[in-house]
Amino acid sequence: MMRRTGWVVLVVGLVVGTAVALGLGTWQMTEKNRPAPTLVADQTAARDEVVELTTANLEKLLSYTPRTDDDDVDNLAALLTGEAVDNYREQMRSKTAIARSNGVTQTSNVRNAAIETLSADKAQVLTFVDQIVESTGNKTRTEAQLAIRVELAQINGAWLITAINTL
Repeated sequence: MMRRTGWVVLVVGLVVGTAVALGLGTWQMTEKNRPAPTLVADQTAARDEVVELTTANLEKLLSYTPRTDDDDVDNLAALLTGEAVDNYREQMRSKTAIARSNGVTQTSNVRNAAIETLSADKAQVLTFVDQIVESTGNKTRTEAQLAIRVELAQINGAWLITAINTL
């Protein structure tokens, strides 16, 4: 009798184990065959949109002439959000005052840009900028190459710059 009970327990255990293994295997196969969600960073259109927007806007934000006035600065500040707005206005007002008195022109050209991080509502773009500063008052010309990290946030469907940091 004891032998028979042992065999019954063994057979029941094997049947239950086989059923569990079969269920687990089936579940794993369905999970494996389910397509993964497409990440925003893997969408070419989203990457291109953010890089193009950053390139165009950064060139505008970093360039100025002696004719740049407060209205121009305020219009460009609309491309920014958060603390970046106040920082930009403050820096540009002092730079444009010097530009008017010394005839300074700063031209910025984004040579290359690439996504560092990209999600549905935030992005970081690494840009390489060639910058030329010319002064008619001092008759000087300075060229610089900068690496700049631009942080963006999508607010009400539009990408706005939240920070511009020179590396």
